[in-house]
Amino acid sequence: MKSVWLQENKWEDVERYLESKKTILVPFGSVEQHAKHLPMGTDSLVAIKVAEEAAIQTGTLVAPPTWVGWAPHHMAFPGTITLRPETLTNVAMDIIQSLVYHGFEKIILINGHREANLPPLKIAATKLRNRTGAFIAIADPFYIAEQVGRRIRQSEAGGIGHAAEMETSHMYYIHPELCEEENAVKNVHQKHPFLQHDPYSGGDRVFVPSDVAAYREGALNIGVVGDPTVSTKENGEIYHHELVGNIVNFIQYCEEEVQVTLRNQEIPL
Repeated sequence: MKSVWLQENKWEDVERYLESKKTILVPFGSVEQHAKHLPMGTDSLVAIKVAEEAAIQTGTLVAPPTWVGWAPHHMAFPGTITLRPETLTNVAMDIIQSLVYHGFEKIILINGHREANLPPLKIAATKLRNRTGAFIAIADPFYIAEQVGRRIRQSEAGGIGHAAEMETSHMYYIHPELCEEENAVKNVHQKHPFLQHDPYSGGDRVFVPSDVAAYREGALNIGVVGDPTVSTKENGEIYHHELVGNIVNFIQYCEEEVQVTLRNQEIPL
């Protein structure tokens, strides 16, 4: 292949690729406010970078990224773009079904938008898994890099929120040119244990949807939920390499262990 990116190859390159390999990565992200220290495309930039590096290490193709996701609560801040959840589900289904039609059997979605994108993507993956017989998985840093995040976090409040410690450290490493460390501020709320959003804080959780107006107020009118002031490029590097390594490990597992029998497919119209 001339490139790991599908869109940078010719159709004949893809045809040859499919003769020996049936796996492809599909990045999904979001364009939404990330406070005053991170770019709005953080979630997409993370998914793209992680997918690209894992693809290079494994010789795997990557489909074009879907830059926008489901982010209604971030509409509290200018510039955010959100799809409706059913739109994201349909976009994902059309992308995946197109790939399966051509003979890709193992599709791994790389989701950079964490919990918000997961419900629409899980619906798409479940429907097409049953419709096509393809192996469809969703790899999300929120879960697949949880152990390293717990190990290296510095904030007593945990590392995961929004534009918080781990996300900020990661961006300081992969895209320092787009970050403004001097604008990072701490914003940690004391909540009932069941309402803690950060999985590193431990315990059970109850889901309560965010309200646009309340989210802006709760995010301290700057878009932060958590403590990015303790973030470091060095921790971002540790986090990134373990995250990519976990994706690589999963790709290898899929190619060596997962058996797939595709069903007859129609072109999505």
